[in-house]
Amino acid sequence: MTGARLAVLGAGSILPRPGYGSSGYAVCPAAGAPWMLFDCGPGTLRALGALHLGVEDVGAVVLSHYHPDHCLDLAALLFARRNPELTRKPPLEVIGPVGLLALHAGLGTTFGRWVEDPSVTWREFAVDEDGRWSGALALGDHTLQLAAAANGHTPNSVSWRVSLPSHFELGYTGDTGEVAAVAELCRDVDLFVAECAFPAGQEAEHHLTPHSAARLALAARAKSLLLTHFYPSVDPAEAVAQARALGAPAFAAHDGLCVSLVAR
Repeated sequence: MTGARLAVLGAGSILPRPGYGSSGYAVCPAAGAPWMLFDCGPGTLRALGALHLGVEDVGAVVLSHYHPDHCLDLAALLFARRNPELTRKPPLEVIGPVGLLALHAGLGTTFGRWVEDPSVTWREFAVDEDGRWSGALALGDHTLQLAAAANGHTPNSVSWRVSLPSHFELGYTGDTGEVAAVAELCRDVDLFVAECAFPAGQEAEHHLTPHSAARLALAARAKSLLLTHFYPSVDPAEAVAQARALGAPAFAAHDGLCVSLVAR
């Protein structure tokens, strides 16, 4: 697959399950461009290898929040960038809501110089009074437009929207409940990547089920819905069937899935 694409590095949770690792998604804006990671839970760095990608292919990490299953491999990525066999190390930008600089400082306190890298830029942001933030991200010769909205999963958690140079619009919920601000953020996106942590009948606060993910995607008028972040109690095929029954154009993520990001 060439051109703009999304690669699923982890479609599951922190609980062990074959084919469903912790949250991580890699986005390439165009052929030959550096990749951006949406979250990087434990195991996502290793998952790059199965897709024939390396540390040197990652130009940015964009975080939704700071639970370990969404950010723990940031330490691994920083450590890997110091490896003497790494012959090419492009600049890396890490973007996240309030708490990012504290995370950076904590990694330094714990791991010392082994995660120090002056070529890394750390961009922490606070949402405005409406719970929104927007900014641009340069990846090689390409510029991506980012937008975030607070979703209430934690005090600083956000969901994301990215506008690719190819005019493809991608939404990523991170962890969230059925929040109107997320539907507004992701209005009319081409692909809506939504967590689906729990099965119908086992609803949990600040998480989605197949039904609530479908309703959120329909409220956003998303052209397609990629269900992901499955806990072991969720049957992905059943989740897709339930979302489709509500009219959502759903399909299921699994580790290693690659999706072409071509606007229709």
